[in-house]
Amino acid sequence: RQQQRDGCCICFRVERVAFVPSIVRWCIDRSYVACLQFSSPISPFHNHQSQQQHRMKRPAPATTTASDADAESATWQNSYVSDSSDDGSASQQQHRQCFSNCSIPSCASVLANRRRKRPTPSEGERALIEDLNALSIKEREEVYEDIHGVRGSGVVQETPEMVSRAVIDVWECIGRIKRHRKEAYELALMMCPAFVQDRAFVLMFLRADFFDVAKAATRLVNHFEVKLELFGVDRLVKQITWEDLDEGTRAVVLTKAMQHFPGLVDTVGRTVIIGYTAREDYSNQQNHHRATWYFLMGLMRDNEDAQRRGVVAIGYMVGMSERKLNESMSTNIAKEPECLPMRYATLHICYNSPKLRPMLSFMQLVASTQTRLRLRTHFGTDVECLYELMAFGVRQDVFPVDSEGNLSTDRYAEALDTRRRREAEMEEARRQSSKIEYPRSIDVLFGRGKTFKDFHGNVLMHACIDRYKDNYRRASSREEKTTIVEVVVMTIKDSGGRFLRRCKDPMDGWEVVPFVAAREKISYTIRARLK
Repeated sequence: RQQQRDGCCICFRVERVAFVPSIVRWCIDRSYVACLQFSSPISPFHNHQSQQQHRMKRPAPATTTASDADAESATWQNSYVSDSSDDGSASQQQHRQCFSNCSIPSCASVLANRRRKRPTPSEGERALIEDLNALSIKEREEVYEDIHGVRGSGVVQETPEMVSRAVIDVWECIGRIKRHRKEAYELALMMCPAFVQDRAFVLMFLRADFFDVAKAATRLVNHFEVKLELFGVDRLVKQITWEDLDEGTRAVVLTKAMQHFPGLVDTVGRTVIIGYTAREDYSNQQNHHRATWYFLMGLMRDNEDAQRRGVVAIGYMVGMSERKLNESMSTNIAKEPECLPMRYATLHICYNSPKLRPMLSFMQLVASTQTRLRLRTHFGTDVECLYELMAFGVRQDVFPVDSEGNLSTDRYAEALDTRRRREAEMEEARRQSSKIEYPRSIDVLFGRGKTFKDFHGNVLMHACIDRYKDNYRRASSREEKTTIVEVVVMTIKDSGGRFLRRCKDPMDGWEVVPFVAAREKISYTIRARLK
């Protein structure tokens, strides 16, 4: 009667991480998932050597029946108690009481059934299991500390000498990357070296990968590849501001589905961001990716603490409609994480639809190892998910979602207005400056090499010359040829193009060349194309 009224405690002694998905699935099938708790580390052994010795002493299990399962359960109980420190300790008595009270008739049959037909984990679970098995106990504890926000975890102690050496190593590592894999990076470097080689900019990528130079170099190259695809040549080497977004992307930002505002931090002060997917607009994938880029790059650029300690990201999918669910599953979810200078201290996914499980498994499969180890999913109602988030240090007094699933947008709207005013002032100052930081896609650039030749403005110049080169060939006098050259120059200028060359110091940007120099370049190019 007492068990019927109060229930009982079921203790699993887990010796292999591979058993964890089966235990979780067993609890989900019986609606015990809200009560499920794990003690870390999962393995009770202090080192791998003693673990291997213990496994060698235990014989391989044979075909298990229900009676065998009862016997093995008793053996596990005795071995668990024998591993305790003192015979008369309170913890040992508590464990004995838990096992003695656990008299559910179906326990033995469940164990026998699991031995006969063990469920097959998904591909995402397989990848997680492999990553966990590859970690030592110390590394696993570091992951747990990072997830729960233990102060000092996940932060690299930086010194000026270390940072300077790492920045130089990044350039050397990028130099070893094959040319066809870094075309967008080389284009950006040609357009504005001051932007690409900015120390603070490169440092963001180093912090995102714990100062792993090779990974930071790959992430930096991927950054410009994706940015070129999303925003084009004209915005490749500038900070993306509100004025750079089209109407469709602005509409996605104004849904306020992705939020961070001053004060939205966890119990140890780490930056928290939330993606409220029920409000997100997935109708246009490019607009969604551009809005995500604008939101995350603005956050990381202005928040050094988030660069050092990572961000706590929460994907809130509770209450998603069927249409939103289908649209989110068709969205390319692997586009941003590996090209932005940010890392997840923890990634929480809150959901209440079983249809999301295949997508979550896919996320585990395609995510990087660091992200996969820090991914936590929470299944249940709004109240259940909020309580589970509290266990990971997410403060409910500043969290914008209440217990009924309603999203508050007032604080983020104020933060967004402040950011837009600051960006408008920055754009106005740039327009009033006489300095040309980077060329536009319709400008003609003076320089040698494939990067200059393939620049969009120079390609347009060649197309314009091709329309007049036959007239130039038929011209009989020098004056006629000069007139044709001047027509080409004026055609390019009338379309908004400029003739630019680098300043003496490349970090100073570009300067407009005189009309005579522009005419000489067109004349030389025409003669070269007539050969």
